[in-house]
Amino acid sequence: MAERRPISVDTEEELAALVALSALPGVSPSRLWELLALGPPVSVWDRARRGTLPSGRRAQDGEAWQHWASTVDAVALLYAHRARNIAVLPFGDDRYPELLFEDPDPPAVLYTSGPAALDGRVAVAIVGTRRSTRYGHDVAYDLGAQLAARGILVVSGLAHGIDAAAHAGASSADPGCCIGVVAGGLDQVYPANNRGLWHAVADRGRLVSEWPLGSTARPWRFPARNRLVAALSAAVVVVESPARGGSMYTVDEAVRRDRSVFAVPGSINSPASVGTNKLIVEGAQLLASTSELAEALAPAVDQLKLAISDATPEVVSTSESESWLLDLIGWEPITVDGILATAERSPIDVTLEIERQIAARTIVRQGVRIERVR
Repeated sequence: MAERRPISVDTEEELAALVALSALPGVSPSRLWELLALGPPVSVWDRARRGTLPSGRRAQDGEAWQHWASTVDAVALLYAHRARNIAVLPFGDDRYPELLFEDPDPPAVLYTSGPAALDGRVAVAIVGTRRSTRYGHDVAYDLGAQLAARGILVVSGLAHGIDAAAHAGASSADPGCCIGVVAGGLDQVYPANNRGLWHAVADRGRLVSEWPLGSTARPWRFPARNRLVAALSAAVVVVESPARGGSMYTVDEAVRRDRSVFAVPGSINSPASVGTNKLIVEGAQLLASTSELAEALAPAVDQLKLAISDATPEVVSTSESESWLLDLIGWEPITVDGILATAERSPIDVTLEIERQIAARTIVRQGVRIERVR
């Protein structure tokens, strides 16, 4: 994946054009980047209106884009987001999440709403099947509550089943710890009967999307959504899942980014646990209790609090001198898999120490690699 450059939007007109381009019918995240490579957003939007954009894989796209663009007021579309208190964050904006800025496949523009911060806090994704069992629902709920009670962000897709249970649990402990990543515009509640939970996350936590207002949750947008769930999280926990489906796609995206993957074991007689049991066989960390991960990540949360409150140099120095991770990686970039192969420690311990040292500003993530900076 080519390294992305910050998108220059120095004027309201440029930002409005970027929003309008992201709303073009059928434009995928990768296709949007291809269009933006043609020039500044204003000039690309003008070409869309004149019907002179290259169509790409579908010959009819250029004509469809021209017809749609002729009906849209780009500035009015931008102001519609502001009227709803939706932040519009182009790639490279100061408020754009750091993890996504370093991601191999970042959104060109991000839409977010809600008071919770996306940076400076440990985040864990909880994902699973929409057809969860009572066992899976209870585990996801308890895990979400355990994490949120310790100040850890719970990231999910606000779907039925495991997603909804995890966010309901997190909301019961601290609604400000809920991050919902969705596959449509932030005005498109999906699924409709999750409306109450959706609004609870929007009011106290944070909603995230790469799609502008009016974009419906079409099937091809869910894999794109799932990659953001993985990218925003330090670890991904799969509670229940069939052998194939959205949860497995999220796992693939997590592995691609060297995120830790945990799986909750289930009955061998339950179709809902086929995927999670298979993940454990293939090397995912078995999560044996709902409190295990929360307790393991608690020191990382404490370290982040120290960093945010300007911890004294002595505290940081102690962390540096006692860190096995810094001794292990030296001054050469290394992947998480490389750390696991060398450290002879559990994925939980590795995740914990990585987050602790990132908080102490001794290491940084550079794409899929970890690099020491001091």
